[in-house]
Amino acid sequence: MAAKDVFTPAYRSLVDDVPEETPITVIVRTGNVKPLRDEAETAHGALLTEQLATRPSRLLALAHEEYGAGPAFLYNFRDSRLEAHENVIAAAPEAASLWLADAVAVTGTPAEIAELADHDDVVAIDVNREFHLPRILQTPLEDTPDLVDGSTWGVAKIGALDTWSGFGRGDDVLVGVLDTGVDDTHPALAGKVVAFEEFDGLGSPLGTATHDSHIHGTHVCGTIAGRTYRGTNIGVAPHARLAVALVLPSGSGTFAQIVSGMQWTLDQGVHVMNMSLGGSGYSTLWNLPVLIATLSGTLVVASIGNSGHGTSGGPGNDPLALGIGATDTHDVVAGFSGGQSLTVGHDVFGRINYMKPDISAPGVSVVSSVPGPDMVALSGTSMAAPHVSGAAALLMSSEPVLRGNPLSVREIFLGVGREDYGEAGRDQRFGYGRVDAMAAAEAAVSQFS
Repeated sequence: MAAKDVFTPAYRSLVDDVPEETPITVIVRTGNVKPLRDEAETAHGALLTEQLATRPSRLLALAHEEYGAGPAFLYNFRDSRLEAHENVIAAAPEAASLWLADAVAVTGTPAEIAELADHDDVVAIDVNREFHLPRILQTPLEDTPDLVDGSTWGVAKIGALDTWSGFGRGDDVLVGVLDTGVDDTHPALAGKVVAFEEFDGLGSPLGTATHDSHIHGTHVCGTIAGRTYRGTNIGVAPHARLAVALVLPSGSGTFAQIVSGMQWTLDQGVHVMNMSLGGSGYSTLWNLPVLIATLSGTLVVASIGNSGHGTSGGPGNDPLALGIGATDTHDVVAGFSGGQSLTVGHDVFGRINYMKPDISAPGVSVVSSVPGPDMVALSGTSMAAPHVSGAAALLMSSEPVLRGNPLSVREIFLGVGREDYGEAGRDQRFGYGRVDAMAAAEAAVSQFS
C-alpha cells in the first residue's frame, strides 16, 4: 500500500495544525482480523439470535452453551499481535503495543511517523482520540430517595438484598473498573482493590500509588462492591473484588490509555469489565477490543451515554458490549439516557442491525462513595453501569459455571433477569427492561442445577 493511502483524514487534519518538530501520539493500525473469524462466529450467531428472539425468555434456553475460546485464546491472540508489532515498535521513536486493538500507539514527530507508513504491516495511521466521562449531575443527599432496608434505592430496586440472602454476594468474582482511579482508603472500599495501575496517553503503565484523580471512579467502585458505610449498604456485590485501571486522569483519556487499561484488566483475570466512559456516536474503534475481551471470557459492561433518546456512545453501543441505560426510582427512563437503533459496519461481523441499550439500571440520584471519605449522589448512565456489573458479580457467585461465559450471562439478563418496562420486549429506552439480579440468579441456579 502506498504511504499516502494509510493516513486517515483525521490524522492529516491533525498534522496540518502541528509544528513539524512537535511530538504527537497516533494510532498505527496493523489490521489483521482474519484469524478471528472462526472464533467470532459463535458470538455473532448469539447476537443474531438475540435480535430475532420474539420472546426474551427464549434466550434462557441458550445459556447452557459454552461460548468463546477462553484465556488460552486471549494469550494466543496477544502473543501473535505482539510478534506482529515488533517491526513497527522497533522503528518507532516511542511506542506501546495495543494488541487488543491490533494497533500500536506511537509518539514521534510527523516526519518520524511518516516513515512508519512504508511498513508492509501498517494499514492505517490515525489520531489517538480522546474520550471523556459522560456528563453527570449531583443531587444533595437530603433530596435523595429514602433507604430501603438500610440500602440505597438502587441496590434494593434490582433485588440485590434478596440475592445476598439466598444466593451470593459476589464472592470469588473479580471486576475490572476503567475509570478515574479509586480511593482505596475509603472505609467502604478498604481491602476491596486487589490491583491498580495508571496509564499515560501512550498507554504505558506509570506505577503510581492507588488514588482517584476525580470522584467518579470511587463512586463507581462503591456501587459495584462497596460495603456498608454510615449505615448505608452502597454496593451491589459487597464481597466482589476490584482491579482498577486509571485511564481517565481528571476525567478524560486517550484511546491508547483505555485500551491499555483493558489489556491490563484482562491480564488480571477479571470476570466483568465496567466502562462508565465513552464518546458520542458509533465507532469501529471498539469492535476488536470488545470482541477479544468477550471471547476471552470477560463480560464488558458499558454506559450507553447521557445525550438522550436517539443517541448512543461507544463502547456501550458496540454490538457485544452490554450497553446500559439509566432509570429512576419509579422505573422511568431518565431523560438523559441514550438509546437508538443502529445499522453499522463491524470490523469482523460486517453489516449488523441492533438496538441499544441492552438493559437499564438505576442511574438517578445514586448514593455512593467518594474520596474524603464521603458519599454523594450522582446521576448518569455511568451510575447505571456499575449496578449491572455488580449484578453480574452476584450472578457469577450464585452460579460459578457462568464465570468466563459472558454471552450466557448476557442471555440470562436479557432473557429473564430483568423487569420488562416500556414496549413489550426490546425498545430504545429500556432495552429489554430494568435489570433484576434476583430473577437472574434464580434462573441460573435452576438452569444449571
